[in-house]
Amino acid sequence: MELPRSGDVRTPYERDRARVIHSAGFRRLQGKTQVMGVGEGDFHRTRLTHSLECAQVGTGTLDMLERSGKLAGPLAIWKPSRLLIEAACFAHDLGHPPFGHAGEKALFNEMRNDGGFEGNAQTLRQLACLEKYTSAGHGMNPTRRFVLSVLKYPVVYSAFDVSGVAKPPKCFYGDEQPIVSWALDLFTPQDRELLQSLDAKGKAAHRVFDCSLMELADDIAFGVHDLEDIVARRFATKEQWKVALDKAFDPIGGSLHTDDGVLSSEIIARELFADSWQRKRLIGRLVNLFMAAARVIEKDEFTHPLLKFRVGLVGEHEALLTALKRMAFHLAIDKAAVQQLERRGRRVVQDVFRALSEDPEHLVPNWHDTPSDWPQPRRICDYVGGMTDAYAEKVYSRLFVPGSGSSLDEL
Repeated sequence: MELPRSGDVRTPYERDRARVIHSAGFRRLQGKTQVMGVGEGDFHRTRLTHSLECAQVGTGTLDMLERSGKLAGPLAIWKPSRLLIEAACFAHDLGHPPFGHAGEKALFNEMRNDGGFEGNAQTLRQLACLEKYTSAGHGMNPTRRFVLSVLKYPVVYSAFDVSGVAKPPKCFYGDEQPIVSWALDLFTPQDRELLQSLDAKGKAAHRVFDCSLMELADDIAFGVHDLEDIVARRFATKEQWKVALDKAFDPIGGSLHTDDGVLSSEIIARELFADSWQRKRLIGRLVNLFMAAARVIEKDEFTHPLLKFRVGLVGEHEALLTALKRMAFHLAIDKAAVQQLERRGRRVVQDVFRALSEDPEHLVPNWHDTPSDWPQPRRICDYVGGMTDAYAEKVYSRLFVPGSGSSLDEL
């Protein structure tokens, strides 16, 4: 991390947040798919609006934890700044490619034997290497704790066997090992080893306190706000909603008793399909329910407070949020109409990557602005992964559709 400019009185985390907000990657999130394609309407969330909502949920949850006294004791001196949590939430999706997880799978397949591709790993790369701030290859010069706050999966790609798998493992790239090692120097060797271990399912088992708070905010924003988008886009009937909600509430006995009264599948279905005022009140109630239910969970196996404690949900609240996230997938993403668009998106990303790989020096704009010692597949992947949905389709049309494009097009 470099020293601040003369006269800059901001804290390091204020600078982290500012650099994210002013980055090209953050602006491009307005053109990237969240659940539904960005060109299908102007009401539903994009990656950008989702990230803004995630930041509000993250900082709001932090405030609730602090005001309720849950950040006392060993956590008191390690309590994260609101600015840090906001920066992490703004940044958490920077690495997602065009067309969401369809684009992610396409790039992973192309990069399987060349270092891999995964959205969270690309987020770290965006912050540490790709964003333009000082010089090529050094990214935003993020602080150590900011790096840790977005490192959801602190396990290197090479630790996984990727032969024959369809989806990328949750990881970071080997190219970013130096900055990860630098960030993890905060911890003892024993803590570092445990932090980078895998659980019984072969996935990264741990993350730091700040990252767990960002992850919970992401889950709440995804699990609740997407319900509103699905209703507004009429992806499912009220009866389909009722069946799905009944299934979601089954594991917790059919209802949940809250400070605002009983919450059940019948109440949610009724208010989702009432007028827009009632729907918005319901969405706000659900978000508040999960934020207020956040707990500080202790992990006895660690010694450092940032690893020993994490934020999460437990019991009925955890089960319900998990069910709502799964329900959103089945009511919208798993529909044939959406799957057809996902298939198209996967094909666009795959074909553009392969075409550019044939002659990147002449086909990739500003090819020589990227460090020449980076492997060619990674440089192409960085370019394609940074595209918005519309830009990827534009490049695809220029490459493959006769009569499309002009030499004067902005690229």
